[in-house]
Amino acid sequence: MSTSILDEKEILKSFTENASFLEKRYRENIEKYRKGKFFIKFSGNGVKKVTIRQKTHSFLFGCNAFMLDSMESKEKEALYKTKFSRLFNQAVVPLYWNDLEPREGNLRFGKDSEKIYRRPATDVVLDFCKEYGIEPKGHCLLWNNCNPDWLEKYTIEERKQKVEKRFKEISKAYAGEIPSFDVVNESASNYNLGRKALFERYDEFALMLGEKYFSKNRKIINEWNYATWETYVSCGKYMPFNMQLQKFIEKGLPIDEIGLQFHIFTKLEDLAKQSDIYLNVKNHLEVLDIFSEYGLPMHISEITIPSYPNGLPENEEIQAQLVGNYYKLWFATPQMKSIVWWNAVDGYAAYAPRNTWEGENYYGGGLLRYDMSEKPSYRVLDELINREWKTNLESEVFGNEYSFKGFYGEYEIIADGKKYNVKLDKDGKEALL
Repeated sequence: MSTSILDEKEILKSFTENASFLEKRYRENIEKYRKGKFFIKFSGNGVKKVTIRQKTHSFLFGCNAFMLDSMESKEKEALYKTKFSRLFNQAVVPLYWNDLEPREGNLRFGKDSEKIYRRPATDVVLDFCKEYGIEPKGHCLLWNNCNPDWLEKYTIEERKQKVEKRFKEISKAYAGEIPSFDVVNESASNYNLGRKALFERYDEFALMLGEKYFSKNRKIINEWNYATWETYVSCGKYMPFNMQLQKFIEKGLPIDEIGLQFHIFTKLEDLAKQSDIYLNVKNHLEVLDIFSEYGLPMHISEITIPSYPNGLPENEEIQAQLVGNYYKLWFATPQMKSIVWWNAVDGYAAYAPRNTWEGENYYGGGLLRYDMSEKPSYRVLDELINREWKTNLESEVFGNEYSFKGFYGEYEIIADGKKYNVKLDKDGKEALL
């Protein structure tokens, strides 16, 4: 297993060269798109001591919650929940068909369902979300790569019936509890890589079912690196996902929001060689601009930024710098609605035994080490999400009105010793205390 140290200068080259432009973009866009001017009105005149403390963000900072009810000890489970909820206000709920219904008719919704590694039962995740005030997101209703084996014996028409049954069952159970769903996952990549499909145009079929059974939910089409960042380098605006979206929108297919994955799944020794895909600021912003033109809310829906095997401090520091740079870049993108980290803890990623450097564990894409200690990247996000991007003020107020500019979210306001909870999520919003 590699113990190489990344070339910091080379990895961060594009961010360094564009530092002045990026800083201006961060400053201006975050001020313009993430903050509003709010007005607090008091019922009486006179001098008041006012404390304003932002409790939550309207913007969604998410992570998958796949390791709930799966840690080796109660102590580790408690740490996972605490450290997760400190950073994130959105949790991805696993709805992968092959694990949600491993045997036909056996739906793993309830807390007493059989345990499957990295696939907590739906109610387990929802209970966690309710306890910690976190918004759940369903992932995913249809993905060609995770269909159950028992589906193979059916004809195409029968498969369509089974897909609709799945949508109907999940809708009945959770449409009122989970605000948003990745309806279709990675279909542009699937077709362009020549993978065998569940049936022809399965993605279009799923989008129509999404409207039928999840009409009041936010419906997201989610796509992998291949059809976006990777093929942009050779195809520009003709990258497969953009072509697919254009076609779907021309057909009038129901799509509410756009999900762009950003997994840096490349070997350590190849990262600098693939900088145009993963580390080129100009290319990255051009891709975001292309998808912003649809005028739909956008998500960086799955993120892996590696520190690679063996926990080398130098590589963890480079990971932290990339995390900080990318989160600021994404947070400053006007159409962006959420940023979703993927694996919170090293050693628990896909396609590998836990606590190994195999499979996706190789990339060391966690914010926490296997022993739950914080990597520098965790502390970078903590500083951004909980300090730099939160508004906390104290002031003496003369009269019956006070205005301030702050980040959108929920606030606790203390005036003359009385506490008030208010939601300030739109520019110009007023709160009467």
